[in-house]
Amino acid sequence: MMNNSMFQPTWISPPGETILDILSDREISPECLADNIGYDLDGIKALFNGSHEINEHLAHKLAEAIGPDADFWLAREQQYREDVSRIYRKTSKTEDSWLADLPIKSMQAFGWISNSESKSKKVIDCLDYFGIPDISAWKDISAQFSKETRFRTSQTFDQEIGATAAWVRFGESKASRISCKPWDRNQLLSSLETIRALTHIPEPALFIPELQGILNDSGVVLVISKTPDGCPASGMAKFVSADKALIMLSFRYLSDDHFWFSLFHEIGHLVLHGRKSTFVEGEGFECTKEEKEANEFAALTLIPTGFRESMRAHSADYRSILKFSKSVGIAPGIVVGQMQYERILKSGHMNKLKVRYSWSTI
Repeated sequence: MMNNSMFQPTWISPPGETILDILSDREISPECLADNIGYDLDGIKALFNGSHEINEHLAHKLAEAIGPDADFWLAREQQYREDVSRIYRKTSKTEDSWLADLPIKSMQAFGWISNSESKSKKVIDCLDYFGIPDISAWKDISAQFSKETRFRTSQTFDQEIGATAAWVRFGESKASRISCKPWDRNQLLSSLETIRALTHIPEPALFIPELQGILNDSGVVLVISKTPDGCPASGMAKFVSADKALIMLSFRYLSDDHFWFSLFHEIGHLVLHGRKSTFVEGEGFECTKEEKEANEFAALTLIPTGFRESMRAHSADYRSILKFSKSVGIAPGIVVGQMQYERILKSGHMNKLKVRYSWSTI
């Protein structure tokens, strides 16, 4: 059990918030309180927002007006001032360096951490976000994460680790709050044809809920999220528990061919590689044996071997591709994407057949 004396909140709440709660419960107006304690409206506003300190005289005035006693208000004020000093302080070089390796602006924009401008508050928010006690713990986490996800080294290596770890952490946190059936590999494999049929639905708002339901029946949680600045990921797959798997997709290129290939690529990791690691797909990661196997699984799931052999013969024009995609049973944009990948079509050729997404429809 947590020792309450050791608890240190990562937010600050001025005594004025407690005063406002009491006023609301008792249906007392701020103007009435101001009259009772001898304050004008500017003074009462300063009290509410914490800029006016509660001294012993004021504590007794509050106790007489709304209770409970002066000691309560003095203790509340002391705790607030201690929290302010602890949270809003000068950061160290180590802390500044750590913040520089994290996508702070994106994390704030996405609502993952608060919008505070204070560096020290950002440090506390990020420690909370990653569930670690201090920055020293980050070294072990980032080293293990880098090893598992197999980053390519680059000039922005540390920033890519920080940004990708933040994105993965969001998926893990969201998945922990979503219920699904226990992991069932056979059920997932048997649902592939049903999932393929969803490629014909052009609106993400329609196919995503269906897709999530199908995957949930197999013990897989699907999370959709933009990537923060610096994260090169398109998709991710891992087991968050013995009975629950997570697939995370970023809609990175906002096209149907890339989205569906990424989905089946991550499914491939789950059914082929199990609980081995955290698999992240994207431009900043090594193409390992497992990645090649997941690529092959995705390609053959979308366009099986028998159809792939005749794919080149249907690349002459739009009508031929539409006819071929109908025979395969997938959207024509996916066929175009695979033809481009196999270099049957030049990059960009026949792209009109691809469905383009926007975040307003996702």
